[in-house]
Formats: sequence, structure tokens, C-alpha cells
Amino acid sequence: MNNRGMMTSLLTIGAAGAAIYGIARGVQNGTFQKLPQQVTNAVQSTFSNPNLQQATESFQNMMNHQNQGQQQQLSMNQNTTTNLQNQQG
Repeated sequence: MNNRGMMTSLLTIGAAGAAIYGIARGVQNGTFQKLPQQVTNAVQSTFSNPNLQQATESFQNMMNHQNQGQQQQLSMNQNTTTNLQNQQG
């Protein structure tokens, strides 16, 4: 194994060891017991943000408007096809 590969392997092992050590310490001192509630609080505060709600409503309105335009275009295309068929027949 070359020097670069050896260094990569050592760094990988060191990072894994540090992660295991950090998780073990977090379990011992109770940090991970608080984590689910902290995540829940963060998610709730994000979704209750009025700016996010306004942006979501604007996006929904934009998508509804686009869908209506597509339906109108489809209807116009069908009418054109029907008219051409009637003229030919």
C-alpha cells in the first residue's frame, strides 16, 4: 500500500473512532435523550414560520394557475382538431 493509501486508511479509522467515542459520551451524559425533542421543536418552529407559509401558498397558487392554463390549451387543441375534422368530413 502506498503512503497516500495508508494516510487515507488511518484518517478513516481515526474518524470512525472519534464518532464512536462521541456517540458513547453522548449516551452516557444524556445528550441523545434530549435530541428527539429538540428536533421536534425545530421542525415545528420552521413550519409555523409565516414567511414559509406565505411562500407555500404562493407556490400552490402558481401551480394551480399553470394547471388551469394547461387545461385551457388542451381544450383549445381539442376544439381545433374537431373543427378540422368537421371541415374535412
